Amino acid sequence: MKKTITKKSHFEQINLALVYVQNNYSSNITAEDLAKVSAYSIFHFHRIFKELTGTSVNNYIRNTRLEKASNLLLYNYHKSIQTIALECGFSTATSFTQAFKKMFSMTPKDWRKGGYKINNPRNNISLIRVDESMVLESPQIVTKESVPILYTRVYKYENDISSVWNEMYEWCEAMNVLNKPHKYIGLFHNHPSFLPYNTMRYSACIRTDEDIIPSGKIGRCKLSSGKFAKFEFTCSHLDLYKMMHLAYLTWIPSSNYEVRNFPAYVEYKNPEHLMSNDILEIDFYLPIQIII
Repeated sequence: MKKTITKKSHFEQINLALVYVQNNYSSNITAEDLAKVSAYSIFHFHRIFKELTGTSVNNYIRNTRLEKASNLLLYNYHKSIQTIALECGFSTATSFTQAFKKMFSMTPKDWRKGGYKINNPRNNISLIRVDESMVLESPQIVTKESVPILYTRVYKYENDISSVWNEMYEWCEAMNVLNKPHKYIGLFHNHPSFLPYNTMRYSACIRTDEDIIPSGKIGRCKLSSGKFAKFEFTCSHLDLYKMMHLAYLTWIPSSNYEVRNFPAYVEYKNPEHLMSNDILEIDFYLPIQIII
């Protein structure tokens, strides 16, 4: 019993470090910073972090920055590679290129020129193929206030994530969260345009104003305010990835906006279908900012 309680506590503390990385990846982050945020000694922090996330602290920080940069290279084409490197927390364009090539098996320049379309067996990443029959309606440009959420992280996307949502539902039901106004939100920490999904991070979230104390795998934070392009979709969870990719691929280049470096998210309007992996009614919020 004591071991279970201890692991639950570790999840709570490491969640604080993961949120810190998400909010501060563009600045200098050290393992010492994250250990302090999580209230661990540096020795115990390294060990517990790898045990719970499956990777080292430095790898997690670097991969988060590379995931952000790989998106910006495609959809903020007017920005130089050096500018994107600095915005994503790399000290020099050279260090960025070396890290990018190690992860994606090509340089940032080649990625931007179309290399991302190539199925490379070395990194097992390939681009999602969008059905020609899919039609993207024009979005509504909205400004959203900060959103308080409870969340649980998933370290891969799935075509069926109903089990994750059923677990989240049961926890929130036990905490009486669902008796008060709430919404179901899916948060995509990196752009869901590439297969496989097994290294991509997703958070199942409940939007609530209730003062709930996080516990174990359930964390608590706020989604930042900002401008979004709001799309309305009716589709399966698998087709959701394709529709989101279509928004990035076709709408962004023809608009006066660029992608804001913030996770895209969806609001599920018929969550009972989310629990059963059925057809979903979705508002997709693509983070944007005007091109200056």
